[in-house]
Amino acid sequence: MTAPKMSGLANLASAPDDGMLNLLGQVNAMSSSRDREQMTLRLVSAMRDVLGAVGVVLYAVSASAHGPVGALVAEASPGDAAVCGEDDEYPAVLLKADPFLAEAIRAPLGSLESHTDGVYRLALAMGDRGNPHALLVATCHEAPDPKVREAFTYVAHFYQNQLDLLDYAELDTLTHLLNRKTFDENFDRFIASSGRSLQREEGERRSESPTDPHSWLAVIDIDHFKRINDNFGHLFGDEVLLRLSDLMRKSFRLRDKLFRFGGEEFIVLLRHVSDADARLIFDRFRATVEECDFPQVGRVTASLGYSRIDTSKPAAEILGHADEALYFSKENGRNQVNGFEDLLERGLLESHEKNDNTDLQADIDALFD
Repeated sequence: MTAPKMSGLANLASAPDDGMLNLLGQVNAMSSSRDREQMTLRLVSAMRDVLGAVGVVLYAVSASAHGPVGALVAEASPGDAAVCGEDDEYPAVLLKADPFLAEAIRAPLGSLESHTDGVYRLALAMGDRGNPHALLVATCHEAPDPKVREAFTYVAHFYQNQLDLLDYAELDTLTHLLNRKTFDENFDRFIASSGRSLQREEGERRSESPTDPHSWLAVIDIDHFKRINDNFGHLFGDEVLLRLSDLMRKSFRLRDKLFRFGGEEFIVLLRHVSDADARLIFDRFRATVEECDFPQVGRVTASLGYSRIDTSKPAAEILGHADEALYFSKENGRNQVNGFEDLLERGLLESHEKNDNTDLQADIDALFD
């Protein structure tokens, strides 16, 4: 969607609804916020209040083998509004199963209305037309005044522009994965949500089992990447990085966290799978990279090391464990996956817990400089 013209916001006050002042207040709060969750909560709340909606849903849209799917991001009802937590799990919605949502994704103007059987629906697609990354949907008993509807489209544009500014600061400029400087904050949120889920699961089960889900941190390194740059040039090296990041998006879930840490190193925070499934998921990604045809370069492989996320340990220590497993993979033939805990149990790595996490953090920082 294109950025809104200021005249659109200026006309908000003329819309025939007392909720316009509330809407302007929400816009003001969005403009001063740098917190995605708070901005999203204000968006769905404002849409509910201004349109008089009985329900508002915000989906993150992604591709799948069966067509576009929507992952629930936030929702609002007359008595409540909430952003879905990272530890909350909701089934993906196959958008083509609802003709209205399927058409909304392709709407030439980025918006679509429907008023049948006493139910009014408004959908606003955010992102590239025909290929949006988000879909905002309101359901009402009655159609709102056209000026109110138009006013809210400007607010949705404004919200998207604010997110674009955050993306510029938080995403790697080449791959559009999360960048290194966002890792600490994302890891803290990730480990907090993992801790909450772990507490719930421990309350439900009587004893620990190998099939119990855990969260994991993996370090990915492209094998012989310097050789790729030297032999084919940095443009083709960048193309390898871009293709690898695309494979990561297709191989992992929306609720997992993907980072480019620097150079040819990447990080994955994998949420809530068993030990066996973690190895299977990481090795499947490794095989996907090996089978991919990289233009001009040909065959490219990657090595992985991963470690279980213990919520009682700092990020630097967990990252250090995953890096030890990665180093083992690279020293023992490359193009393989190894888990720190498994290597430790098999006696292939020695346990050397450090008392000074500052030294460990310095080692990690030096590794990814």
